[in-house]
Amino acid sequence: MDENVAEFLRRSILKIPLCEMKTILKAWDFLSEDQLQTINFRQKKEFLAQEVILMCEGKSASLDDMALLDIVYTQAHRHQKLWSVFQMSKEPGEDVDFFDMKQFQSSFKKILQRALKNCMSGVCRRRKRASDPLELE
Repeated sequence: MDENVAEFLRRSILKIPLCEMKTILKAWDFLSEDQLQTINFRQKKEFLAQEVILMCEGKSASLDDMALLDIVYTQAHRHQKLWSVFQMSKEPGEDVDFFDMKQFQSSFKKILQRALKNCMSGVCRRRKRASDPLELE
């Protein structure tokens, strides 16, 4: 299995609440019932994620399979998903406004950089917490 696919699966598993893990994995319908029975759902999520990754490697999981897991999770937690919707319309008789691609690229790049910065600061905080032997989760 590609390392990007494995990382996508790991992140998906980590965001699923433990109390819903079995239900969501069952709804995903990628792992067999026997495989689901062998998973220890009482262990830490990181170990659980590694166990699921190993099972998916044996079944040659693809990015499409991981996307289906993300869809199942999103369906169960649709209230947490942030959606941005835009409607582009033109009144009859109005001149057509041309799209400014440079402005869009600049704006889009800033949004991505902000999102990446937020993501990276979260990773740095987790790493710091993980390296602190006195701090317990």
